[in-house]
Amino acid sequence: MRISTKRILSIGIAGLFFIGALFVYLNLIQGEMKKINEKRAKVATQNSLYSNQKQAIDQVESLIDQFKNVKNIQETVSLAIPNGEQAVRALRQVEAIGSVSGVKITSAKFQVLSSRSSAQSFLKKIGVLELDLAARGDYASLKEFVKKLETTVRIANVKKMSFKPAGAKGAQDGVDITVEMYFQI
Repeated sequence: MRISTKRILSIGIAGLFFIGALFVYLNLIQGEMKKINEKRAKVATQNSLYSNQKQAIDQVESLIDQFKNVKNIQETVSLAIPNGEQAVRALRQVEAIGSVSGVKITSAKFQVLSSRSSAQSFLKKIGVLELDLAARGDYASLKEFVKKLETTVRIANVKKMSFKPAGAKGAQDGVDITVEMYFQI
């Protein structure tokens, strides 16, 4: 065979190989690439969905924790500012403070004042229970009584106070106190 024939034949065979390669690429490889790309898109979509759902679950768990804390805050607020006036409970609290301080409560008068609005969302309206107390004891005990009265669990505000020193030896000092205790309506 002549060289020119060999050359043309090799170019023809190369052309056939090239056409065969194009056929394999276009029909076999490109079809499989489409399937692979579809699967990759599906995996990416599922990963995105998973991460979105995980983020939503984390947010829900965070909200649940916050609601647990809100419940604790509400319980704490209910101790400091109870629901309803609970005058008997307030009197028991004052009596307990008096007995711990060594003070004798000689009189107690209760009066419910008009309600006040609150800026906090969890306290709708605040009522005021006013207590007029008369107590007897030595000066240090009365001082301790007033201190504990202002720092008790239930919020109490000493509105007025008048001290009456003992007139004679052996007599006890006295104090008249007007205290405001608050409650939720």
